[in-house]
Amino acid sequence: MAEASIPRQPQLAPAFDYGFLRAEGLVHIQRLSGLLWTDHNLHDPGITTLEILCYALTDLTYRTRFATVDLMTGPDGKTDPASLSGLAPAHEVLPSAPRTLFDYRRLLLRIEGLRNAWLDPMQNPAEPANYRLSEVPLYADCLADALSYEAKNAANQANHPLKLSGLYKVRVELEIDDLLGSLNESVLTYQVRRGALKGAVLAFDCIDPAFLAGAIDFASDLASLDSLSVSSTPGGFNASLNLTLDGGQSLTLQPCTVRVIEDRPRPDRPPLNITAQAIRGVLLATAADDDLLPLFWRKQQRRAQSLDAVRCVLHAHRGLCEDFLSIDTVIPYRIGICADIEVTPDADLEEVQARVFHEIEKYLSAPVRYRTLEEMLREGRQPDEIFNGPFVDFAFTCNGQPVFTKPGFITDEDLANSEQRRKVQASDIINLVVDIDGVEAISNLQLRVYGSDGQPAGNAVKWTLAVPADHQPVFHMAGSKLLFHKAGIPYRAQVTEFQRTLDHLRGLDRRELYVAPDQVLPVPLGRWRNTDAFYSVQHDFPATYKIGAARISPTEEAPRIAQARQLKGYLTFFDQMLADYLGQLANLRRLYSLDKTLDRTWFSPRLSGIAGSLSDFDSEFFIDASLADDLTRVRLSETEEGFLERRNRVLDHLIARFAERFADYALLSFRLSGDRLKTSDQLIEDKIDFLAEYPRLSRERGQAANIRPEDPARVWDSDNISGLERRAGRLLGIDDLSRRDLHCAGHFDKLLRTLKTGDEFQVAIRDAGNKLLFASAETFADADAALAAAADVYPGLREEDAFEVVETQGATTFTLRIVCGPTPLTHRNTFDTEADAYQAARAIVDRYDEILASDLCGSEGMHLIEHLLLRPQAVGDKLMQVCLSDECAFCGEQDPYSFRVSVVLPYWPERFRDLNFRALLERTLREEAPAHVQVKICWIGQRQMIDLDAAYHAWLDAKAAPRPDPMEVGDRARALIEILESLTTVYPAASLHDCDSGEETPIVRLGSTALGIF
Repeated sequence: MAEASIPRQPQLAPAFDYGFLRAEGLVHIQRLSGLLWTDHNLHDPGITTLEILCYALTDLTYRTRFATVDLMTGPDGKTDPASLSGLAPAHEVLPSAPRTLFDYRRLLLRIEGLRNAWLDPMQNPAEPANYRLSEVPLYADCLADALSYEAKNAANQANHPLKLSGLYKVRVELEIDDLLGSLNESVLTYQVRRGALKGAVLAFDCIDPAFLAGAIDFASDLASLDSLSVSSTPGGFNASLNLTLDGGQSLTLQPCTVRVIEDRPRPDRPPLNITAQAIRGVLLATAADDDLLPLFWRKQQRRAQSLDAVRCVLHAHRGLCEDFLSIDTVIPYRIGICADIEVTPDADLEEVQARVFHEIEKYLSAPVRYRTLEEMLREGRQPDEIFNGPFVDFAFTCNGQPVFTKPGFITDEDLANSEQRRKVQASDIINLVVDIDGVEAISNLQLRVYGSDGQPAGNAVKWTLAVPADHQPVFHMAGSKLLFHKAGIPYRAQVTEFQRTLDHLRGLDRRELYVAPDQVLPVPLGRWRNTDAFYSVQHDFPATYKIGAARISPTEEAPRIAQARQLKGYLTFFDQMLADYLGQLANLRRLYSLDKTLDRTWFSPRLSGIAGSLSDFDSEFFIDASLADDLTRVRLSETEEGFLERRNRVLDHLIARFAERFADYALLSFRLSGDRLKTSDQLIEDKIDFLAEYPRLSRERGQAANIRPEDPARVWDSDNISGLERRAGRLLGIDDLSRRDLHCAGHFDKLLRTLKTGDEFQVAIRDAGNKLLFASAETFADADAALAAAADVYPGLREEDAFEVVETQGATTFTLRIVCGPTPLTHRNTFDTEADAYQAARAIVDRYDEILASDLCGSEGMHLIEHLLLRPQAVGDKLMQVCLSDECAFCGEQDPYSFRVSVVLPYWPERFRDLNFRALLERTLREEAPAHVQVKICWIGQRQMIDLDAAYHAWLDAKAAPRPDPMEVGDRARALIEILESLTTVYPAASLHDCDSGEETPIVRLGSTALGIF
């Protein structure tokens, strides 16, 4: 270790080096005034002033070099919260929503009760039975130019199978409950506690179709067993049960099976006589919590709760254009092992056997280790690697209960080591066993599979045992026989001590599942430095100058007093510069904050602590009293335009640190508005909103909306939207990002009114000046009836065939009729020419558009609909349209579901009518969407938006139900698909000009213009 020392000639930065600054100052003095001033000795007042100012500069440098955390610390010793400072902690800004299979596993492994979890994207073509499956097989029928459920077309030719992407099969391994056994299977292994069959071991399960399909709601507790029948079968007993639940619901389960696992509780006594009547007695006992049926029901509740939590978490963190084909527990694949094991003479047989069993258990079903932050840092991992995973919100709840209860970190290596095992190798087990202390050799090892009934399934194998898909190998102790030898003599371990040791080893493993909470990097603590504390340079001058605390005497001659005042006035300029610098430095945290109330970027303090020459400084030097107000003083050096420009620059700097940009949106906003100050102020609001929400906008950029929220009401009129919508909305300054009705609800009331004539009412349309544009010839008894007739024609009023002009009275006059509803309405006036009638219709359409373009209907928003969620769930569901070639040469067009979204927007808000803004929005959506997602964008009118809002809302409600009805979901998906496939984009009105026209009205653009109604 080097010896501590103080260097004789320290290397100082120029701004720190008083000698350097003094020398540079002299060089400037000599260059600027060398011909007039040659006395540069220490006694010279100019040199004294130079030295004092140089010292003041070193003080500024010293304060500027305070640690950043000190400069960002307030008087209370704390930094501002992330929502105000924009400095998000590592555990919030570095993670993302789950994107990879490992991410999803890391997320699910935080759930209480889960031991492991796996997601299968079904992308391996080598497994055709498990390759890109969907609920029903789909085919591309090129002959019919459509999708089909049939494997062959009308010409009996094979259709092309359609394999969807983005679906996952999810399998989870639940913990083993000490009382209920393995929660990965519904069967309950039960030892009878009382009665004639006390001590017998039974296996109880149900194979009722509704039970197997997961259609039974286990949320309610079991209230009573109303009736029961039991019959004998070759394999045991079948039972039929009629139950009542706490909510009063009745439930029938049949058949349920009962198998006898052990009928001899004590080896020294004969087996029990187990009959159907005896089984009936066991099932009828429901009073105690540890009776068979209450325990069986509790086990199903635990299984259902765990799977509901998994489902809740997955849907809340689902990726865009992804969904889950099935969510279930793994199927236990029981493996028994037989072998002869030679141990050392001094080996503790019970401990060796426990360690052998424990190692085999871990090999077949490897546990996942949770590490602390300290461990990860000690291994040399950097924070960006440690927090490179899914964001875990430990406040997240399902059914009102916290879900994530296991903090800590899981490495990629640990996840890779705990993948589902598809093969069991005898050589691996041999290597594990011989590595255990006390084991010398292992021989005659065999592997054998056992069924759920405990009986062997197939022959024993010596080397390799394949594990079927969706199965998890587990060690079947009851079917295993490990014979231990010492010097060739067989020994048997004591069961009680062996079991106690094995339980202890399992307990040590369970301890590794839990680490202390708050595994986060601490927020750096700063030190309040009182950076803006200012000491006037006038106090540093020798007392003979009479400008500091030692004032000049009133008895001095007038020229001397004037000299002192003149020097004080001269030095005040430097004082203000130095104080301004310190003011900026002290307010750095405000300058870079996300405070929307910030009204300055220049923090010029009012000078204080300066003594006057003969009286107080302010009155002697005529300091304006109004400058005591901070904002008044600041506005002397910073105009509103300057503030807005500097504030935007600071926010642009913060945004650029995240590699984001607002430049295109800002430039377009200035062009659209024309009011630079108003636009700059709005840009500040938009940028602050973006930065304040940036951790979420960043990590959720590829996340979908939650279509199965805990509260079904959150599918509408809520902020439950996709990350793409949220991010694009913030980048483009869309204020209301909620999913809601996007049609203009007040448009009808503003457009269609009633006109009372006598005791009768007519349908009326007036312009903005209240001039009557239309009054119906038809009359109605009351206003409600008139409005009902208006409602009939309203949806189609903007359509091409909404109006009809007919000749009357021998073609001398013309009548205008609105014919787009079941009850046509006729204009009460006639027109001299056909053109006049059409002009009246044009005026109605213009009024329709005028209201739609007003502030009443100016709310911006969008609907993002994932096509994968519209896939058919059953044969007969509506299939989306495709465009197929006769040669069946596909390039992705045969699949309208995988990685496709439709974004639908109202065409009428002011910015949405501008083609340049549309282009920016469309480009932003496509740039911000995941690279594999295709985005279709449509700008629609009021009528189609009304239909889409209703259909989309209804479909989401059906999907969000606690137990969605497949038929209802299919019907509502059909309605939504039909509307989506009928949408047409509405373009802004445009005029066709000749080459010499100088008009500024929108011009016709290829691909961005549609022909009008007239």
